[in-house]
Amino acid sequence: MSDTHRRQLLKAIAVGGGTAFAGCLGGDGDDGGSDELQYVYPGYFGADAEDLVPAFEDRSGIDVSTQQIAPEAAAAREYYVNQFVAQSSDFDVGNMDVIWPGEFAANGWAAEMDDPEGHTENMIETAVEAVTVDDALYAMPIHTDANALYYRSDVLEEYGYEPPETYTELVETAQDIMEQDDEDWNGYIWQGGTNEGLTIMWLNWLWGMGGTVEQGEEIVVNSEEGVAALQHAVDLIHEYGITPGHVPSSETDGNRETFQQGNTLFMRNWPYAISLMNEDGSEVQGRFDVAPLPTHEDHPDAANSCLGGWNVFINAFAQNAEAAQEFATFMSSTEAQEIMAFEHSRLPVRRELYEDEEAREQFELLGVFEEILDRTRARPAIEGYPTFSEIVYTQANTALVREKTAQDALDDAQERIDDEINE
Repeated sequence: MSDTHRRQLLKAIAVGGGTAFAGCLGGDGDDGGSDELQYVYPGYFGADAEDLVPAFEDRSGIDVSTQQIAPEAAAAREYYVNQFVAQSSDFDVGNMDVIWPGEFAANGWAAEMDDPEGHTENMIETAVEAVTVDDALYAMPIHTDANALYYRSDVLEEYGYEPPETYTELVETAQDIMEQDDEDWNGYIWQGGTNEGLTIMWLNWLWGMGGTVEQGEEIVVNSEEGVAALQHAVDLIHEYGITPGHVPSSETDGNRETFQQGNTLFMRNWPYAISLMNEDGSEVQGRFDVAPLPTHEDHPDAANSCLGGWNVFINAFAQNAEAAQEFATFMSSTEAQEIMAFEHSRLPVRRELYEDEEAREQFELLGVFEEILDRTRARPAIEGYPTFSEIVYTQANTALVREKTAQDALDDAQERIDDEINE
């Protein structure tokens, strides 16, 4: 493949992937090659990997060389795409976001995988479905994810409030405490920067208002509910005054760090934050709790938490595919699941851990997240999802900073979606 061709191919794939390029990228992994397994993982998984890799080495006798890449999903995907376009065998196995399996399988980037110990038979069904393409397994689920509302339990108790169940209750609770208390509080922080987190936030609000983007065979974002969801986000900053002005440039772990500093009432985030915020020295250790996301008062039973999660996949160009399969099998084992859940507050994909009393004692919020998982929805299952998300978060962000109205931002987003996705 020439350098010019490779650059053209990378540009096309980076905006959404596509089966048209699968033939250029296909290839068979070599089961031989290096004696050392090459494992790549996003930075969010660093602490987990420090515990899991030695455990696998002790169990298997296989040496593992690790490489940590960017923590955010979009940046991690960009790294993988560059490797795939070059048909690189620099890594054998890596972590795959729950929204990538269809793209990675269609392009011949992820190898089909076996389940020699039958781990998937004991897993949450949706986690297995997410990595199954045309009845073939392309990754092993290692942990699932669901959005939740973090709140300062000590402060809410002091002022006589329960965790809010509706958008209105959240706003009124935050405003009341901010007005009464001498502390300089952030009322509610969430992911508002130009990244996947903002797309998910918008979907959280959209679903909570009873809306959806999938209308027949079309993807529609400028519906009445879609505009109302984005306007709610704008109002949280500029009308209600409970979301600080820095949120339109924020990302997931930056918000976790802000909440952990002790001057924030509410935060939307993922389960990983629990273990970090309960570490010794944390300003909020033992002073926060987790609840399901609020919904619109007209839709109290809405499933509005976004399903997340990560999986282990084998690079189709791997030199050591056999060891990679063994590593993937270990990562989905009960042993590995317990390490991730108990030490790093990852939600297990194995059903039995949710029913185990000892597991619930080790991970006290497991029961709460089991309830939240029942209220999750998956992001749109479309081949061009990365393009869809980039359009949504870019345009939504212009509304948050008041460069456009919510209606104009989503009308502009819809125009691009019609041209690039609904064509």
